[in-house]
Amino acid sequence: MLEILLSVLGEFGLIREDYKHRKKVKAKENEDGVKRPFQRYFLQPSTLIFLFLLLFTIIASFVFFRYQNNSIYPEKTRKELVEINVWTEKWIESYGRFPTDLNEIIGKNPIMQDWKKDAWNRSYKYKKTKNKKGFSIISAGFDGQFETEDDIKLE
Repeated sequence: MLEILLSVLGEFGLIREDYKHRKKVKAKENEDGVKRPFQRYFLQPSTLIFLFLLLFTIIASFVFFRYQNNSIYPEKTRKELVEINVWTEKWIESYGRFPTDLNEIIGKNPIMQDWKKDAWNRSYKYKKTKNKKGFSIISAGFDGQFETEDDIKLE
């Protein structure tokens, strides 16, 4: 009930302010004889508030998605790589050899199906080290290219 009352009061206030604005612009038009359609319609308070809220929403969305790509996704991918690494070590202990690829580790386990791709929805790269005594799992990172600075890897 309170929400409806506040909404009605807010709308009434905006309608009143729009009316006062149009009245002021009309007085200027009558005074000097110059039509001001832009001022009359686009500079009224309700339109300005709408444009401000639209701009704020666009900027907030941009900031959120940049933050997500630069902070949340790398951290999520690192945590997932640690989990994959631990599971791979257990797999090696169980089978006595290194897996040929990540799909061999994941198998048909429904919980691990998310391990096929990183936070950016790109496939991980699994490879054995040159001396065949270790492995590395690499995410291409934000740019989607392997062998760049933003790659996330565990060895």
